[in-house]
Amino acid sequence: MYRAFAFATLLAAAPVMAQTATATTLPANVQADLATVKDDVAALKAAMAQVRADEKSNSAAVAADRTAARLAGLKLRMDAQRLHQDALPILQADETALFNALTQLHNDQAGNNAGALAADEAAVTLAQQQLRVDIAAISGGMQRGRRHHRF
Repeated sequence: MYRAFAFATLLAAAPVMAQTATATTLPANVQADLATVKDDVAALKAAMAQVRADEKSNSAAVAADRTAARLAGLKLRMDAQRLHQDALPILQADETALFNALTQLHNDQAGNNAGALAADEAAVTLAQQQLRVDIAAISGGMQRGRRHHRF
C-alpha cells in the first residue's frame, strides 16, 4: 500500500522534477558591469605583477606601482558593488522563489501532507538550482570559492 502511494506521488511529481534551471537573461547594464569587473580583475593582476617585478629589481617605481595596485583594487571593489546592485533584482526574485518553495515544503511537512512532499521537494531543488545558475551567470565564473548568497 505504502509503495503504491509513494510511487503514485513520485509519478505526480515527475514533471516538476524533470525541470532544470536555465540562466536568466542578464539585462544590458548587468552585462556591461560584468565586463567592467572582468577588465578590472585583469588590470589588478597586471598591477600586482608590475609591483612584484619592480620589487625584484629594486626599482624606484615600487611606491607608485603599489599605489596603482591599490587604485586598481579600489576600482574593482566599486565596480563589483555596482554589479551586485544592478543584479540584485534577479537574485531577489530567485531568493523569493526559494523562500516560497521552502515555506510550502515546511507547511506540507508540518501538516503531514505526504502527497505533496515530492512535488514540494522538487520545487525547492529547482529554486535552488535557479539561484545557483543565476549567481554563476552574474559572477561570470569569477567566484573563487566565496559564496555571498547562501541557501
